[in-house]
Amino acid sequence: MRETDRITREAANPSPERFHRGPLGRVLERYLQTHSLKARSNYSMLALEQLWAKAASHDPAIGLHLFSHFSRQDWHVLAQSCLYSATLAEAIRFWARYARLASDMDTLALVEEGDCLGVELRIDAPASLVRYMVEHYSVMSLSVMRVGMGAAVVPQRACFAHRRPAYYPEYREWFGEDIQFDCGYNRLYFNRGQLEMPLLSQHAGMMEVVSQELERRLAQQSQFSGWSARVAQGIRQGLITGRSLTLEAQAQELHQSARTLRRRLEDEGTSFRVLLDRVRAELEQYLEMQGDSRAQIAAQLGYSDLAAYVHARKRWRSL
Repeated sequence: MRETDRITREAANPSPERFHRGPLGRVLERYLQTHSLKARSNYSMLALEQLWAKAASHDPAIGLHLFSHFSRQDWHVLAQSCLYSATLAEAIRFWARYARLASDMDTLALVEEGDCLGVELRIDAPASLVRYMVEHYSVMSLSVMRVGMGAAVVPQRACFAHRRPAYYPEYREWFGEDIQFDCGYNRLYFNRGQLEMPLLSQHAGMMEVVSQELERRLAQQSQFSGWSARVAQGIRQGLITGRSLTLEAQAQELHQSARTLRRRLEDEGTSFRVLLDRVRAELEQYLEMQGDSRAQIAAQLGYSDLAAYVHARKRWRSL
């Protein structure tokens, strides 16, 4: 007989923990270190919420100010790549298409209203974290746009789901005069004239190369389903947080026995080892795009021996 699950079906499908994979947590830690607070290295949703709360105890408007602490090397690869776009509209659509490669916590939606294009930011996190993230992402996107166009870019209208904060006069520097709060959504609107503005740093050849690579990464991210997807997500989290990467550990996380989970993966035509290799290969490509050294990548992927990492990557690339 087939081995049965050890708990009920409902409990066997826990909601996966969500992670932000960019430099945001690292910069928050750096900010906190300047205030003599102990920093952390885990950038899960819970960890980010704790980091933002600590930072806000020093600066209530930290959501508007944090991006000023980013060096150009801290910029996410998507922010760097947006600068190759021909126009502001192309940069916005590029950001919306590939945003999920940077974070499990948020998505972007584009909303057409008359001659305006609205960028709606949706963040799946507690309300106490959402406001900071919305402020930070909004300032970040406008900062990148200003670099790309060599001029200050202010949205025609800005709408925010949160209540008006005490420091709202600071919003005008970034969002102009038409700012609304308690809207039920977070959107920045740009009119047709703004959308057609060219970027000084546009480069069609680089945009094509980057887009091809990001499309490949989107396809890899979407290739898993069923139990394979759950295990792959668990492996990603384990690599990020330094947890044990074994079939037994993943089975425990998913409230399955190791034997049952192995059988479920076999039924889907895969194995824990194959999934581990594929997720490591996926994360390796991302870290390479971020400019990490081989030693840094090896450590992030769970290798203390650089030679073992170099040997393993030959196997990944044959998959």
